[in-house]
Amino acid sequence: MSLISEKSHEENLKKLGVNIKTSYIVGDQVLEYDTNNINNNDIIKGIRCKKRYYIKDKLEHEEIKFDTRMKYTFISDDCENKDYSCPNCGMHSKLKDFINGCPYCGTYFNIDYVDKDMGSKYYYDRVLKNSTYRLITALIDVLASLLLSFLFIKLTSRTFNSYDISKIFIYGVILSLVFYYFFYIIDAYIILSPIKNYKDRENQKQIDFFNRTKIEKKEFFNNLNYEVANKYYYNNPNIVDYDILDFDSYEEFLKDDNLYVSVKAYVRIVSLKNNKFRSKYITDTYLLKRVNDSVSLKDNINVIRCHNCGASIDITKKECDYCHSKVKYFQEWIMEE
Repeated sequence: MSLISEKSHEENLKKLGVNIKTSYIVGDQVLEYDTNNINNNDIIKGIRCKKRYYIKDKLEHEEIKFDTRMKYTFISDDCENKDYSCPNCGMHSKLKDFINGCPYCGTYFNIDYVDKDMGSKYYYDRVLKNSTYRLITALIDVLASLLLSFLFIKLTSRTFNSYDISKIFIYGVILSLVFYYFFYIIDAYIILSPIKNYKDRENQKQIDFFNRTKIEKKEFFNNLNYEVANKYYYNNPNIVDYDILDFDSYEEFLKDDNLYVSVKAYVRIVSLKNNKFRSKYITDTYLLKRVNDSVSLKDNINVIRCHNCGASIDITKKECDYCHSKVKYFQEWIMEE
């Protein structure tokens, strides 16, 4: 069963013939959750490790860069099979029977899962495991080994000729093979320590932000991801996916008695054009406003009433079926235009 925050996206992907399979590390298992909702695993505090993009069941693109501090939860069957009673008429059945509204009185239910925890910070991954880092380490290793071999031969040989030059290269290669692991560890400390210290400071700023403002963190991130997806990126028909790889900063301010939060984030956007996927990395800033009288999707199920006539609203239709008034908002935090 799709979440409200994913329904419109999944419908668009279906039209394009695209399916996105996401792999999560949960304990010692690798579980999957895909956009066609076939054979999805329940994910509880899983770390994203891979996304695969298919067009008509053919793998066309992969992404493996994710922030390991972010953990996600998607619960399906457990929630669908829970007992539930319609708050309007009292009809009692399984939640899955209410997906399209109460079969007795027609009241709409808007479903999202409180267990979904998106954007939470956990720890900084100290080990940089990309090809560029390994290449730089190898170059440093080889150059240092050649230099040490040159100094050794130069200081111990009575003469220096072409044979000695060949020995420098032979000794240098052997020494570099021996030293590579040690250079890798040393480089990790030299290169990553300042990065880690910087990230730790930034993470502490974010912890201080949520402690100071008393904003409920999980609810804020759920609202943010919904707003970013549905009002920001997916308005572009070429964009099929995005991932917030890091939250760089948060700043709050008051305006007209409303609380605003500006969020700066590092984002990967995946677009599809002419059946070719392309990735782009950007730094983006989102401005969110707290709406004090809204209904927030922080519980599993919400009945959202029309602000005009009071009828229950299926927010995926974006208007009231009875009086056709547009849905203004249904979250505590909304994106400022």
